[in-house]
Amino acid sequence: MRNIHYYIIGVCAVFFMAACSSGRKALKDGSGQAPISVWKTGESVVARANIGLADAGGKDITVGGTLRMRRDDVIQLNATYILGIQVGTIEMTPDSVLIISRATKQYAVFDYQELSALLGRPVAFKDMQDIFWGEADGFDIKGVEWKYDSFAELADGRRLPENMEMTFSKGSVTVRMLLNTRNHRLEDGWATRTKVNTASYTRLTSSQIVRLLSLLIGG
Repeated sequence: MRNIHYYIIGVCAVFFMAACSSGRKALKDGSGQAPISVWKTGESVVARANIGLADAGGKDITVGGTLRMRRDDVIQLNATYILGIQVGTIEMTPDSVLIISRATKQYAVFDYQELSALLGRPVAFKDMQDIFWGEADGFDIKGVEWKYDSFAELADGRRLPENMEMTFSKGSVTVRMLLNTRNHRLEDGWATRTKVNTASYTRLTSSQIVRLLSLLIGG
């Protein structure tokens, strides 16, 4: 279970480092201008997901899960383990980021000012939305490599990322994450905010998150 806890923190680290390095690099058309998004505010998408992480200890872990997104409102990535047991959640809204480790009954909440200070680089919800909705370029910069491998096409012809690969390198240590999504569909009616039972879960401080990241990526 401890490895799963590090796994959840590791997934978060790679995502947010990717967002820091992306600089909101929106895909551009032939004119060199970023095109208008094909998605409208409030549209909701749900997909099945497989999340794979190779951590600093050389161990590969893969879990299933779900990806739920509501345009301009929330991105939820839920990880499930054996027998469908939910082990973790990453929930990003325009105001904050929620990370839950159900395996260890711990959670963390950051606003983007705190998260930017923690990472040492500006990061915003728009950065993460660009990545997950397929509206940013891949890149290889400052120890973070990120790219789209393929896209899934919805019935109406619009596309969403199907396979993403993100790699964070520091010295001789590399953390690699693969996110595979499938069965994309437009779907409303799901809870757009995750409630944490604070009586049963312990809130992690920023310094504790830093220590966990240091263990994962070798200090």
